Amino acid sequence: MNWKKRSGLLLMLTSVIHNLIGIVIFWEPLVDMFQAGLFNSVASQYDRATVFWFLLSGALIFILGNFMHWLENDLNKEIPPFLGWHLLWLSIVGAFFLPASGFWLVIPQALIIIKR
Repeated sequence: MNWKKRSGLLLMLTSVIHNLIGIVIFWEPLVDMFQAGLFNSVASQYDRATVFWFLLSGALIFILGNFMHWLENDLNKEIPPFLGWHLLWLSIVGAFFLPASGFWLVIPQALIIIKR
């Protein structure tokens, strides 16, 4: 399997896992947000803000993975190594501050991009 051409798909899969875990972990604040009508339902409530940013970051990771997949497969271009370096450093910093997290999943993906 050509892992270099799959790095976008792997990142999209990581984002799906991320958001599914977020939905399970933050189920109660999500229900509270829906019951509040969603609009302006975060305000200054820490648990709701946490789930909002958790799921939003997962969506951004999916968008990045989708872009990477399109770049590699539809345009037949390589992902620039700087993106791998950015993902690597972001993941290392994230794993340092939050070791029990999914940041570890992005490190191998970043190394695949860098290795090209």
